[in-house]
Amino acid sequence: MTIRHFIGIDVSKATLDWAVFDGKTIVLQTQSTNSPAAIRATVKLMKALPGFTVAESVSCLEHTGIVRHEVARFEYG
Repeated sequence: MTIRHFIGIDVSKATLDWAVFDGKTIVLQTQSTNSPAAIRATVKLMKALPGFTVAESVSCLEHTGIVRHEVARFEYG
């Protein structure tokens, strides 16, 4: 499998900071609230990026202990 996009997510209780890297440059940098509706909207933005597919992407977020991880439970498909 070829990885074309790397998604980094900085988690806080209220917000998520997103960065999408294509191997050369950051192609999307945005912030959303930490809610299912905002996560869906951000994923929609990512899917609109040229050449972006969920199957060829990896995501990473830090362990934040007791902060709820809406994004970790989200299904991107």
